[in-house]
Amino acid sequence: MIQAGRKTQISKLAEYVANEFSDKNLTLLDEIAKFESVPIHYDNYEDAFDGMLLYDTDNKDFHIHINIDNGNKQNSKRGRFTLAHELGHFFLDEHRLGLKYGFLEPHASFHNINHKSAIESEADYFASCLLMPKDKFRNFSAEHRKLTGNKKFSLDTILGLSSSFQTSVLSTLIRFGEVGAHEIFAVISKDNIAKWFVKSNDFPNWAFKFKVGSTLPQTTVAGEYFTKTDSKFTSVELLSADDWFYTPSNDNRADRQMYEQCYYSDSYGYVISLMWFD
Repeated sequence: MIQAGRKTQISKLAEYVANEFSDKNLTLLDEIAKFESVPIHYDNYEDAFDGMLLYDTDNKDFHIHINIDNGNKQNSKRGRFTLAHELGHFFLDEHRLGLKYGFLEPHASFHNINHKSAIESEADYFASCLLMPKDKFRNFSAEHRKLTGNKKFSLDTILGLSSSFQTSVLSTLIRFGEVGAHEIFAVISKDNIAKWFVKSNDFPNWAFKFKVGSTLPQTTVAGEYFTKTDSKFTSVELLSADDWFYTPSNDNRADRQMYEQCYYSDSYGYVISLMWFD
């Protein structure tokens, strides 16, 4: 968990850099690395890491190594997040100076939403702010709904942001949970097991009918997908808040219409269940 003050420091730095090197909503990561004289090496490293920042003591300079064996192709959404993460290690003084002066050992960075060390969480957060600056992110979210005629919120809002900012659906969803303009709750699952969840601050703080590491409620859209044949639904589905949550009887928000829409990642095998109110 990153403390609020530290998050503010990181976001200000990342968004300043992003505003200096951008083309509309796209942060120009290669230009940032070039300006800082940090070479980027895309190569095959099997499953050793996704990315790594190294300090060359002989030449006294930094290098970023990106592992294409793990799907981190140049300018791909996954590759862009990996590069932005390594730039986080470079721009954050404690990370860069720690590597330069030997206070920190060079370490492998992996895409893993769970079990993050403090230093990896900070680099992830820097990457999120660098790729999706708050003001641009929120403004595009509102503009996208106007341009597409989708006045109501849905997964299309997340997919539109993912396309415009060239970020993965998952990283876009995490960022939306923090700075988006609509209350959301999302569960990331695999093989009918809840792996993680994203909750916006304004979403009701109800108890969940699941635990991370346990099976999904069977009455949910995602739960049916894993337990019933021919149950892969991508449309917006109406459901009761009671399907996912233990709702208190004295909270009138439980009577509002709740929606669930699922995103299926065939490449990585996970399902995102996005929930929101009208």
